[in-house]
Amino acid sequence: MNRKLLPLLLLAIAALFQSCEGPKGDPGPKGDPGDSYVAQTFDITNVNFTSANEWGYVLNFDQEDIEVFPSDAVLVYVQWNVVGGLKAYRPLAYTAFGNNGLIVTYNFDRTDKDMEIFVDANVQRSQLATDWTNGFEFRVVVVPGEFLQRANAEVDLNNYEAVVKAFNIDESKVKKISAQ
Repeated sequence: MNRKLLPLLLLAIAALFQSCEGPKGDPGPKGDPGDSYVAQTFDITNVNFTSANEWGYVLNFDQEDIEVFPSDAVLVYVQWNVVGGLKAYRPLAYTAFGNNGLIVTYNFDRTDKDMEIFVDANVQRSQLATDWTNGFEFRVVVVPGEFLQRANAEVDLNNYEAVVKAFNIDESKVKKISAQ
C-alpha cells in the first residue's frame, strides 16, 4: 500500500509548489539610493592666501553641513587653468615652479571636523606675487571609505576626470562655498 500512496503523495506535494497567478500588489517603499550617491563634492571659491589667514584657508565641515567620517577619503584638487572652456584640475599636494627657481606648493590637511588648504614656498610667502596667492578655486571630493576600498585599485585618484566617472559625480550639483 505504501508504494501506491508514494506517487500520490509526490503529486500532491508538486501541486502545492505550483506558482499562482493573480493581480500585482502595491509597490513597496522606495529604498536607499545605494551606490548612486557615492561622493560629496563641493567647490571652495575665492580663496586668498595672506599673512592675515596665516597663508591658509580653514573649512569647518559642520558649519557647511558636510559630513566626513574617519574612514572617508578627502580628495582636493586645485583649478589650475581653463582649457577649451573646461576647468583643468590638479591634485593636491601640487608643486608649481616659477621664474628664478621659485617653488610654490599647495597642500592640505584634514581632520573629521575641518580641513585646511595652505600654500608654502621656497621664499617668504609675503614676497609672492598675487598670481600665486589670490583668487584660487579648489574642488573637494569626499569619498566614503567603503567605496574607496572597492574602487581604489581601479581609479587613479590623481586624475580628476577618472574620479568623476568612478564616483558618479554630477558636476551640475556641485555645492559652492565662497571663502570670502
